[in-house]
Amino acid sequence: MFSGKEPVDGESRETREMTEKLWSLISPQNTEDLDDPRLNPMAGGAPSLQNLACRKLLVCSAEKDQDARARAAAYYQAVKESGWRGSVEWLESVVEEHVFFLHKTECEESLALMDRLVTFLGED
Repeated sequence: MFSGKEPVDGESRETREMTEKLWSLISPQNTEDLDDPRLNPMAGGAPSLQNLACRKLLVCSAEKDQDARARAAAYYQAVKESGWRGSVEWLESVVEEHVFFLHKTECEESLALMDRLVTFLGED
């Protein structure tokens, strides 16, 4: 999950406030707050997305994910526009919510997500 000091379109204030509380517990020594590059790879001062050290990237979210969809979509777009030479793909599970695949492991969208991940990891 990503976050940041500045909201992105579609991101709720409540989600950012919750993440800020969680991040201070996860990383109590951080000095960047929500713009720590580990949480916000798009923050000023974060390493350039153009230099990602992989050849491909699959960014996944769920259509009704109130907590993370907007930030995941912004990250996907930022990678696409960064000049990175790898392959970036977006996968959105329709009509599903945050971490749906943990609670409904056998639903159609969970199985489709797993199939896509397996295929993605097996591709050259």
